[in-house]
Amino acid sequence: MVKVAKFFFYVIFFVGMLIFFLPKENLFYLAEKQLAQEKVYISKEVLHQKAFGLELKGASISYEGIEVANIQEADITTLLVWNKITLHDVALSSLIANYWPQKIQECEIRYTILNPLFVTAFAKGIFGEIHAEYSLKDGHVRVILHPSKVVLSKYRSSLRYFKKMKNGEYSYEKSL
Repeated sequence: MVKVAKFFFYVIFFVGMLIFFLPKENLFYLAEKQLAQEKVYISKEVLHQKAFGLELKGASISYEGIEVANIQEADITTLLVWNKITLHDVALSSLIANYWPQKIQECEIRYTILNPLFVTAFAKGIFGEIHAEYSLKDGHVRVILHPSKVVLSKYRSSLRYFKKMKNGEYSYEKSL
């Protein structure tokens, strides 16, 4: 029994040290390179390496040369079996102002090997709350919106893309 406990301790210790010494900045630059192939660029960011992740400050996101968002702060946690990106104080482009509120207070994107075929996301802001799920297998996106009074009054035209559910939530589904 002691040998089994030692074995598991050494495995957990080895995996922990592997995660701790993982070159997180290099992984970020690899992800940036992959995004660039899709014409998505991250610029102006300041990186700070943490024990189990990265912290970004002042990042700007562009798509095909058009700035679409500014992110005040982002935390990227990489634990191999569970990964999370948390974005704080996101300001969307002024181009979207007539269609959707520009401020996102917090957005969290998660991926875990316990549910390996899905990436989940949660966001909250002036618009209310959004819960989203993306299927890696078939490219299906499902978004549930809990709209705020601001969205229901000022951005009513944007809700036409959503299907209203009986409980007052709005649903959007699409296969990409």
